[in-house]
Amino acid sequence: MVFNLIPIGVVHVPFDDEVVRNSFDGVSGSIEVFQEFADGLVGIDGFSHIIVVAYLHKTLEDHRKTLIVRPRRLVKFGLRLEDIPEVGVFCTDSPHRPNPIGITIVRLLKREGRFLHVNGLDLFNKTPVIDLRPYTPDRVVSELKLPTWYLRLVEMVGVRGV
Repeated sequence: MVFNLIPIGVVHVPFDDEVVRNSFDGVSGSIEVFQEFADGLVGIDGFSHIIVVAYLHKTLEDHRKTLIVRPRRLVKFGLRLEDIPEVGVFCTDSPHRPNPIGITIVRLLKREGRFLHVNGLDLFNKTPVIDLRPYTPDRVVSELKLPTWYLRLVEMVGVRGV
């Protein structure tokens, strides 16, 4: 089955890809919602966070065949790449995956018309946005379980939230 998605907007960040890639907590920027979808923002004011679903447009075709990766994001926490185990791509947030769809939660700072000013973006400038959702209390997981390989990495860096 093949299906088409159309972007409802685009990410704007004033930073190059390397700054975004290496940011610890994400960067500030905005999400421009295209005019034909602007009515979909009615009521979004007041949410502290939103979920952004994006198409990772810079993922190369070869990377769409990747199924085993080392979660390189963990290097930001002081781990050496060789200390990070190889795991299935579906256990990570790697952009190298069969369908390069990104999901991120950002803080909604303010809305100006069809522009959402946000903080915590880990998406590159001009990344197409596929969907937006509010982050609501019913999405909060209270009993989180993590695999042993991940817990070992958390122990190695001594940081919660890796």
